[in-house]
Amino acid sequence: MGTLKDNIRILVQKMEFTMKHMKSVKDIRFMLDEEVLKPKEQIKRHSLDQIQIKEPKEEFKTKYKFLKAHKGFQRGHTHVFLGRTNKGKSALVQSLACENIVRGQNTLLFLSEGEKGDVKRRIDTMLSLKYKSVEERNRIMRSLILIDESDLDQATIHDPQSWVASLFKFVKEYEIDLAYIDNFSTCSFGDSSPEIQANFMKTLCATTQRYQIALIGVVHQAKSVAPDKELTIEDIRANSAFMNSPSFVYALNNFCNYKDQSKRVLSILKSRLDGDIIGNYYDLSYKKYKNEGFYVKDQQIDNKIAKELFFRNKSQRFTTKSFQKSW
Repeated sequence: MGTLKDNIRILVQKMEFTMKHMKSVKDIRFMLDEEVLKPKEQIKRHSLDQIQIKEPKEEFKTKYKFLKAHKGFQRGHTHVFLGRTNKGKSALVQSLACENIVRGQNTLLFLSEGEKGDVKRRIDTMLSLKYKSVEERNRIMRSLILIDESDLDQATIHDPQSWVASLFKFVKEYEIDLAYIDNFSTCSFGDSSPEIQANFMKTLCATTQRYQIALIGVVHQAKSVAPDKELTIEDIRANSAFMNSPSFVYALNNFCNYKDQSKRVLSILKSRLDGDIIGNYYDLSYKKYKNEGFYVKDQQIDNKIAKELFFRNKSQRFTTKSFQKSW
């Protein structure tokens, strides 16, 4: 135990240390004022620095070259196929959906026209080319959810937002990766006013982004479009939202004056992710098996060849012999 003198010395040293490092009341008040007056940096969740960049990636692998051009169907994006009535749009989307389920991707197909049994027969026929076992084909087909207007909440089918919400209940329930709508032109809002059509399409695209699925739809051409005209994005039979809202738009062109009525050339009309592919043309190979028709592959063709095909069709100077020579 130290002496009284030692204890006093230690106490004085502590007081001197404290006084040396302690701020004056004036200094402390200044520091507090400075802290109060200093603007606090707020996190703005909508500011550009908070936005994440999503690079396109080939999550949904495909054999089709027109899709490979932009790394396949993209999550959060809407893809629209334009084509004439009864000229292969349904066969194309069912061929694409078949490829999806073979790869194990949860897929939804909504029918606004047609019969579910016909779709199953076509897809079963496609699968039978590779899978001979009925059990194996049924296992693969479990990845495809097939619904039509009658499966939606009937109280909501006349309101665009409620219709979309009813559709996406299936997306959530079955953890859907890709959803197909066949087709826009014959669904509940196909002949609605421009305002309702625009509301429908914008709601659909916004919901697709929120759920981060790939949405694929089909739309008819305008009734005024000539049967031998090359389809362009302005030929869509709907409000302009069907042109502006989707990220990708394709045209499925048929050739009404050719002897081979199965001839189809697909063109890319719009691509938000890669503008360089706009205007590319692809020849689609059509196959018939057991009275069912579907698409099995495609091949990119030179733009000059594509334009010549359209010119010959329009001028009605096509012959099978000259066509074979040009290829």
